[in-house]
Amino acid sequence: MADVACRPLIVTMSVDTPKGFDSMSDNLTIPLNVLLGRLASVASQDKELIAVLRRAAEDFLRLTEPPAKPALPAIPIIEDETATEPIITRDDISPPVVAPPQHVSLPSAPGIEIPTAWFRRLLSEENSLQLIEGRCRLKAEGARWAAARHRRIREGASFDAEIEPKDREIIAKAQTLENCFLWMNHLTAPVPVDLQCWEDVAGCFEAAGIAVGLLRQIIEMGDDYRGFLEKAIDLTAEAQSALRLAVEMVEAKADNDQYSLFKWLRQMATEQQVFIRRYMRLDDPADPTQWNDLQERIGKLDVEIDERRQRDKQRTKLLKKGQYHARLLRDGKGSASDWGKVIDAVDTLVGQGIPPSNTDLRDMLLPIVDDLPETSEIPEGFGRALREIDGHLATQGPPAPHFLREVSEEVRTVAELYKDKTMVIIGGDRRPNAYEAIKSAFCLKDLDWVVTRDHESTDMFVPYIARPDVAVVLLAIRWSSHSYGDVKGICDKFGKEFFRLPAGYNPNQVAHQILQQRGKVVAV
Repeated sequence: MADVACRPLIVTMSVDTPKGFDSMSDNLTIPLNVLLGRLASVASQDKELIAVLRRAAEDFLRLTEPPAKPALPAIPIIEDETATEPIITRDDISPPVVAPPQHVSLPSAPGIEIPTAWFRRLLSEENSLQLIEGRCRLKAEGARWAAARHRRIREGASFDAEIEPKDREIIAKAQTLENCFLWMNHLTAPVPVDLQCWEDVAGCFEAAGIAVGLLRQIIEMGDDYRGFLEKAIDLTAEAQSALRLAVEMVEAKADNDQYSLFKWLRQMATEQQVFIRRYMRLDDPADPTQWNDLQERIGKLDVEIDERRQRDKQRTKLLKKGQYHARLLRDGKGSASDWGKVIDAVDTLVGQGIPPSNTDLRDMLLPIVDDLPETSEIPEGFGRALREIDGHLATQGPPAPHFLREVSEEVRTVAELYKDKTMVIIGGDRRPNAYEAIKSAFCLKDLDWVVTRDHESTDMFVPYIARPDVAVVLLAIRWSSHSYGDVKGICDKFGKEFFRLPAGYNPNQVAHQILQQRGKVVAV
């Protein structure tokens, strides 16, 4: 009987209180807790008082029972001559049929990107993951307090100084959450022989709360983080299963939040055909004593998501920086320093995993790519982005707006040199827009654009270079895997002018390279 003194004595008022009684609830809660606490202390030494309290508790519980339901069919009683008491069989009684939960879809919450329509259900009042998260976290605290309360009372702690203040605190927290019933701190809560069981209950509630919080976080971050969703769902399924077993271990009734979480997972899996690997069946339970390991795994996923989020922020910042300097170059206000910042931004972004075909990179570089100045070395990431842009431009029809600029005096000079003659460009992909721009700007009779591939022999260039009407050969060294010395030797053999094209295809740049290299000997 001494265990009675150790039972939780926190009183929580029913949600369905009579009209006019609401204002009395808060005033009565604390005095009743103090009174019951004192009675428990006295009752531990008085067996007669214990019996009286038990009868009073039973009468009180009968008053709170729901209205009587229709009587069940008569149950046959079979007399067993060898038994001292009658044996009752219930084979003819069918279990009650529970209607499936009804879900109401709501519109998207402002400011939150919902990946798919079924996520909107999470925002409904009856099945809010945010409420489940909050209640699970508070129930974890309540379970730990239940164990600590029992220990302190057994050790003779002062009720007024050590017990009652904590009772008041946890009651106040529960009142801030909708439909939060701290059953582990209620008068009728079970009292396990091993109080360590409460630690497992607390750990499992905490794991469930953390898992739900992470799940909500991924949903609110939108489709870009959908790859993490499957991992979070599996961890949440394990957390709710472990919680169910932990509650059973202390011989308590099923917890509403655990069951709500299970229903959400089941409904989601059914509607969206999502496969949840484990822990959604009674015969596949999670181990409630391994809650610490489960929390660590949830934490690792959280860290992984946070690292991805930080990388995304840095990438966005770097992309905006590159776009700013690219705009300066596009508007004719840039310099070599701006080119350096654009090249570094693109190279870093590609190195961090952004595909070189990324549309943001493409849109940034397309207006300026053919104004790229000659550089001693092109970084690998930037070079990959250039190759993707080259391939993209090869599929675009003429004309390209960024080629339609005022031509320079150098373009007019080159046009006088090669008017009605044929030019050969070796390297890269043939861009229709660049092809038309160069041919028109230099008044060429024809322009042969020879596409090169890795490890091809330079012998394949001979038929193009040897033609009598060919006057000049340009080697786009940025795209060519061949030594320009080999091509120059062929040009010298057939008496053709040879120039390197180290940068873009803008006619102004092409003209500048031709005139610059005509004035000096090109090193081989």
